[in-house]
Amino acid sequence: MASPMQASYSLRDVHPSNSPSADGCSARSRSWRIGRSVRIVALLLVVATQARAASTLLGLPITDPAAREVIEGYTLSRQLKTIRFIGTLKATDWMMDRPAFAATLARHLHPRLEPYHVTDKGNGVYAVDDQGALRGSVRLMTRGAERRVYIVEGQFRSLGHILKLSGSMVFALAYRERWEGDESYVEVDPQLFLRLDNVMIHGIRKVLAPLLHGIIDRRVAGLTEAARIVSQRLTKDPVGLYREIQTWPDVRPEDLTEYRKAFRIGPDVAKEGG
Repeated sequence: MASPMQASYSLRDVHPSNSPSADGCSARSRSWRIGRSVRIVALLLVVATQARAASTLLGLPITDPAAREVIEGYTLSRQLKTIRFIGTLKATDWMMDRPAFAATLARHLHPRLEPYHVTDKGNGVYAVDDQGALRGSVRLMTRGAERRVYIVEGQFRSLGHILKLSGSMVFALAYRERWEGDESYVEVDPQLFLRLDNVMIHGIRKVLAPLLHGIIDRRVAGLTEAARIVSQRLTKDPVGLYREIQTWPDVRPEDLTEYRKAFRIGPDVAKEGG
């Protein structure tokens, strides 16, 4: 952008009177005001663009102040590798709408997640407890077609519970259905932003980054494997899975009812083992 003085010379050159008179001074004054206005407008456009970028994720509006603080001031962020498993969008959405029941299925079908418990606290908030290694709350912040954004707040321990950290995490999921022949798959692209509470951590995050990435990778790997197992059973053998679920003491009657309706389990099958 031209400087105010350069702009004034340009305006003088095209002015009918090109003499250094009062009119010239007036022209320079006007050009200075025009140049300042242009710079102000440009600055406002930059600020507005940054604000829009900070207030959306996966094209979804982020209005929650706590979530925006995490996204705009994260300690670390990760775009994780695409996760792929046998399943359908319908079944995936159904399970995502029921975090507590999904955790129950994961505990029974994937022993590594046996300590992992999710409890419905009401109003869309779920308590998460992994026998003290991970403890906090999770809630769905916003959703759209094949997109969801969650916020997690709490603490986790690692290195034999020596390392104790607390903070918040925003994680976003973009997912879609793919077909290969007669087989349906779901692909998920996870993205996360982690903000730790301890301000000292931000100063040494380069040192802690490998450790934090390792913790994230291990947890994501466990959850991914559980998702694959659960989704495949729901897709390939919903009736057989239902017969198993009936024998689990930690499944609520309302969960069984919703499962029967969602996967069209007939009354004759429902009576078996009941």
